[in-house]
Amino acid sequence: MTAASPAVRRSSGTLVGRIVVWVVFAALFAYMTVQSVGNLVTVSQSVRAFNEFLGSTSGGGSLARSTPWVWLVLDIAIGPIAFVVALWVSRRARLAVTVGVFVLAFAAAGALWLDLQLFVPRLLDF
Repeated sequence: MTAASPAVRRSSGTLVGRIVVWVVFAALFAYMTVQSVGNLVTVSQSVRAFNEFLGSTSGGGSLARSTPWVWLVLDIAIGPIAFVVALWVSRRARLAVTVGVFVLAFAAAGALWLDLQLFVPRLLDF
């Protein structure tokens, strides 16, 4: 005879709380991602306009800049990666731990995201 292990049931309040945490932080990370896409569009347009201006002047081609695509794409990827990692880390955790993990992930992603938001324009220095 085998002993059946008791099924662990979570309360519906805990599940609702976790879903609320997921939705709130999904919205925050989505906002971060949308801002990064806007930064990519703005920076690439600025670089293109700057290079066109330099091309219209005599001898200005040597000052042309390239778009920092790696940094801009990394800036976009920070939010979704942080959300997925926080979701994976807290998949079986209690509600309080889930909140803590998502707050920590958002703080870490925000710090890295802000550093890149400030770093990319310094690469260009028009």
